[in-house]
Amino acid sequence: MPAVPETKATWTNDVDALDSTNLNAYLRDPVRFLMRKPSAMLRQATNQAIANNTWTALTFGVEDWDDDPDGVGGHSTSSNTSRYTARYPGIYLLGGGVGWAASNAGVRGSRWARNGTALNGSSTLEPPTASGTAYYAARAIRVELDEGDFVELFAFQNSGGSLSTTVATSEQPSMAVDWDRLIVA
Repeated sequence: MPAVPETKATWTNDVDALDSTNLNAYLRDPVRFLMRKPSAMLRQATNQAIANNTWTALTFGVEDWDDDPDGVGGHSTSSNTSRYTARYPGIYLLGGGVGWAASNAGVRGSRWARNGTALNGSSTLEPPTASGTAYYAARAIRVELDEGDFVELFAFQNSGGSLSTTVATSEQPSMAVDWDRLIVA
């Protein structure tokens, strides 16, 4: 089980206590974690149809990066592609947005969910653009995740029928996840 290294020095002023084991545990390991803290940038490269009046988890098939201290990451491009799963407990910063195909009817929305449940204060609803495709930013929020918890970005539209996301280069739906800090009890 991965763990965030903690630095709780317990030795006294005894110089002999500053051996390689203590230095690794109290200095090297936390520094290595912070230099490679969990982080991912995910994008959608294939249009996804979003049903009318339905919150739908976005799927992400492209990882610009997905890294953590163990080199495993929290996203899969082959299963549960809508999810980023925390491998380390902590507070995570979430950001992203949805690119939509052209339609001037209804509204567009996004919201974040933890373990499939919408996060309070994370929803956005915006009017559509008059014409052309458009990118709608999701709220940037911080969320507490335990090991094994997952987050998803959901999209919403009510144009009267199914509406697809757009994957034009600058308008690709995206999700960014960054480990921010340890939860201090």
